Amino acid sequence: MAFGCSAFDCIEKFIKSLFLNYGGLIARHPIPFLLVPPLLAGALGAGMMFLTEEQSVENLYTPENGQAKTDRNTVETLFAKHGDNDTLVSRLTRLGRAGSVIIRPKDGQNILTQAAIYDILDLHEQIMNIGITHDNQEYGFINLCVKWDGVCNENPILAAYDYNSSKVPSTTLTFPFYTSPTVNTVTYFLGGGLGGVTFVSGSQDDVLSAESIQLSYFLRYEDSVENQRSALWEQKFLEVAEAFTSSVITVTREVSTTLESELDKASSSVIKDFTITFTIVITFSICSCVMLDWVRSKPWLAACGVLSAGLAVLSSFGLMSCIGVPYINVVGSAPFLILGIGVDDMFIMLAAWRQTDVTWSVEGRMRDAFSEAAMSITITSITDALAFGIGAITSFRSVRIFCMYTGVAVIFDYAYQITFFGACMVLIGRREADNRHCMSCLKVRPKSESTPTAYNIFCAGGSSQQSTDRKSVDTNDHALMLFFKNYYGPLITRCWVVILTILLFLGYLGTAIYGCTQVREGLTLRNLATDNSYAADFLDNESQYFTTYGPQVSLVFTEPRDVWNPVVQDLMEETLAKMEDSEYTYNKDQNLTTSWLRDYLEFLKTIGLSNPTQTEFINILRQNFLKIPAYQKHSLDIVFGDDDTIVAASRFIVTTKDLVSTDKERFMMTDMREIAENSELPAIAYHPAFIFFDQYIAILPNTLQNMGIAVGAMFIVALLMIPNPICSVMVTLSVASIVTGVVGFMTLWQVNLDSIAMTSLILCIGFSVDFSAHISYAYIAANTGCRRDSVIYALYSLGMPIVQGSLSTLLGVVVLAFTDSYIFRTFFKTMFLVISLGALHGLLFLPVFLLLTVPVKSRIVEDSVPCNISGVYSGTPSQKLGVLHYSQHPRSRGLEPTNRFAETAGPQRERTAFW
Repeated sequence: MAFGCSAFDCIEKFIKSLFLNYGGLIARHPIPFLLVPPLLAGALGAGMMFLTEEQSVENLYTPENGQAKTDRNTVETLFAKHGDNDTLVSRLTRLGRAGSVIIRPKDGQNILTQAAIYDILDLHEQIMNIGITHDNQEYGFINLCVKWDGVCNENPILAAYDYNSSKVPSTTLTFPFYTSPTVNTVTYFLGGGLGGVTFVSGSQDDVLSAESIQLSYFLRYEDSVENQRSALWEQKFLEVAEAFTSSVITVTREVSTTLESELDKASSSVIKDFTITFTIVITFSICSCVMLDWVRSKPWLAACGVLSAGLAVLSSFGLMSCIGVPYINVVGSAPFLILGIGVDDMFIMLAAWRQTDVTWSVEGRMRDAFSEAAMSITITSITDALAFGIGAITSFRSVRIFCMYTGVAVIFDYAYQITFFGACMVLIGRREADNRHCMSCLKVRPKSESTPTAYNIFCAGGSSQQSTDRKSVDTNDHALMLFFKNYYGPLITRCWVVILTILLFLGYLGTAIYGCTQVREGLTLRNLATDNSYAADFLDNESQYFTTYGPQVSLVFTEPRDVWNPVVQDLMEETLAKMEDSEYTYNKDQNLTTSWLRDYLEFLKTIGLSNPTQTEFINILRQNFLKIPAYQKHSLDIVFGDDDTIVAASRFIVTTKDLVSTDKERFMMTDMREIAENSELPAIAYHPAFIFFDQYIAILPNTLQNMGIAVGAMFIVALLMIPNPICSVMVTLSVASIVTGVVGFMTLWQVNLDSIAMTSLILCIGFSVDFSAHISYAYIAANTGCRRDSVIYALYSLGMPIVQGSLSTLLGVVVLAFTDSYIFRTFFKTMFLVISLGALHGLLFLPVFLLLTVPVKSRIVEDSVPCNISGVYSGTPSQKLGVLHYSQHPRSRGLEPTNRFAETAGPQRERTAFW
């Protein structure tokens, strides 16, 4: 088929021509298109037998290229010979296997009573007696624990009481350090084990009472066998802690795999809810496709549209499983999303069918409906797939996997909509052409030929077979389409409503921008747990009582240096002092810093050696200083060269404080790193928690990068596929406005910008293009000769499917609002904002701005009267014809459509018509 095209409409004309012929092909041969998609989906769905799951919090929710992971590799390489099995807890390089309990008094008063400590020691004894069997051997905690100097890392608060509750009344604890009054005095740091401390009046360190105690038990995990044993012990630990009962204390618990288990539980719960969602969406779709006309009602076609989306989900999940992409908890929300996208495409195609003349043949109606709907669903499918494809380049593995699942599902959905659903349209169209009832498929009489009231209400419908009736205009419009044409469209194009709309938009944009300035970044570990889980209770207690003393951050000098040289010592001390002077750490006077160099220099002074040579410095360090029991721990912080004559690397530790928010955690980490990077000696700052803190600084750049690329890609797609460059700009600006609104209102709705929200913002790009592209394309395609009537036509054509698609998508995700998982509630909130703001732009803001900015070109008669300022045609009734009506002229193949909005007969010319 030959056709001419301008610079901006070649692609549009080609796709419309292609789908015009393709619609005719489906109409003539519907059966293959009906059978092949379900068979393909079934074959691909069988791949789900290979489905694997991944729930690792570190792998999924932290940036893969985070600096902390690089720093961890550096630290583990430098201190490899020390390992993480025989070490102090403060020197662990990973948050490995462990079990922890937080204990509070039931009366909410003082935990440091003899009765409470007695029960705590009882719990501790039960934990120490936990035994597991692995490879036919029995293992207890003492066989599995992380040790230093042959002894398991103990809980200082219990050691302070010498594991004896009878000593509680006679012991006055000091906080945060307590020195045992035994012969061999030992100092215990209680900052990490005692929470909610109050002091004796007039004292700064004598403890009067405390609100909670935390006990932690660290396990070996360095090789796979040890890791398996420790995993078994953790499960027993949870069972013991859960079963423990006391009339005095309450116990909350956590192990290293708790959050992974919580993610798995939340995902399983949401998958069960999909059946509810599926039922809700099918019911809504069926009801929205029912009319007073029982022949033109299409309830089963709506069900087929929902089924088509279900086939896309099945195909995507099966294919991803086959190629080894793991299933993660966030993917549990993908079916809800794809269901909404698929139903939206279905409503677009149904709207195009309704706008065809009911007197045409099924093939003619299919050709016209497909050519009209082709651009809309093609644009939105391309933009959705692009948005997910761009999201797949992020450094967050959870976002990438989610985008892979949903992006592939969008492609399958598009394919099934134009094949399987198209075939269903043909079969339903044939039923309609035969004037058969939508439910019983029995032939019925039109309402104009039916007299009984009951028959008219429950049975009658379809086109009149009388020739006199068939000559009259036989509308196929749904009541909602008529509402947009006769009431809503004329209303919003009035001058005073346009002014109000502009003011409303400015207020919306101002509020959204304010919200964007208040964005909070990062996903807290608490939000990975379900609301009513044991993990939530533990993490809530931890954040309430144990933030005074935060992570102990390592300052690691990574290259060999002449540490015996006073100049090098001063440079090291200078960097360490800067860290201590940070607002996020305890200073030198608090005595919470661990520095082997300070202790060693003091030791050299005590032995009267002020300026040792290199040999003296190293020999005394290795053979004397590190042999003293009080200083043996420093051997964990020094790495000697291969010949033991030089310090190849060394580590110092500072203690952070009052990290009560994600912002403080982020600022602390960046401050520590900046100090290390500015050191004159090569150094890094590291703590295992930095692996998770890295998301706070990576989430915003990743989000901006993805959204910037996506908006740019959407502009190119719009420019290529919408035959008007100004419209393409308007679509892009609309997308930017919606994204701004989603981010701003998301923040005001207490949602952080994290990897979950970033996933939803990627969806935002696709959905916002959907609504904007639909309306913009319909405005350009209207060909009415008047801006106002082009807006009315666009709303008439696509207002109903936008409303239906919006409501169906919201119904598809509304079940997530009632889950006890922050992840899925966040998904609902962001999707609610995306759909609501997208519909607001598509149905109000964008039509008004198109009216004001985009001129229309049309074929008009010489003596026609143009629109006046109110958009109303001023002329005779015969001159007003041609706007929003159907032409009934045959084409080459049966009764096929001509320009539905052609002007009345007469000489015609091109001109630009303004509002």
